[in-house]
Amino acid sequence: MNQNPLIMTEEIVSEKQRGLIERLGVFYEQEGFHPAGARVLALLLIADRNELTFDEIKDTLAISKSATSTAINLLITTKRVEYLTNPGERKRYFRATISNWKMHMKEKLEGFTTINTLMDEIINQRPAATKELNDSLKELNSFMLYFQKEIPHLIERWKESKKK
Repeated sequence: MNQNPLIMTEEIVSEKQRGLIERLGVFYEQEGFHPAGARVLALLLIADRNELTFDEIKDTLAISKSATSTAINLLITTKRVEYLTNPGERKRYFRATISNWKMHMKEKLEGFTTINTLMDEIINQRPAATKELNDSLKELNSFMLYFQKEIPHLIERWKESKKK
């Protein structure tokens, strides 16, 4: 926010939205995001405007320039956020890439192939003496393989349900 009390500034989010940002931020933290990144992504999803400037993000969340910059750069690297510019302006406007959710899901599903391969290697190198852990790893791997095979069917059923 502008530090000059004589200049009126636009509120980016309401108090109700702030509460929602915090709850979504906590959820994202539990998903592995660091706190500032979790709040930035939550803000970009919840704010009434689709695109916010660096200063609007920093001021709305009351976080430092460094934390804001680190969070935005990480979110850009992980393709959760993108930026755009307007001709003749130096400002960058940041927005969530929620429209790319299908791509994000596809990338997550492709990760299952990698983890299944690694899990097979782990299971094969485990000593027989650790039967309980070995059995748990086999069960987890079996579930992940099943899940990976079933997801395309689930997606097709979802697409069909949208046509109705």
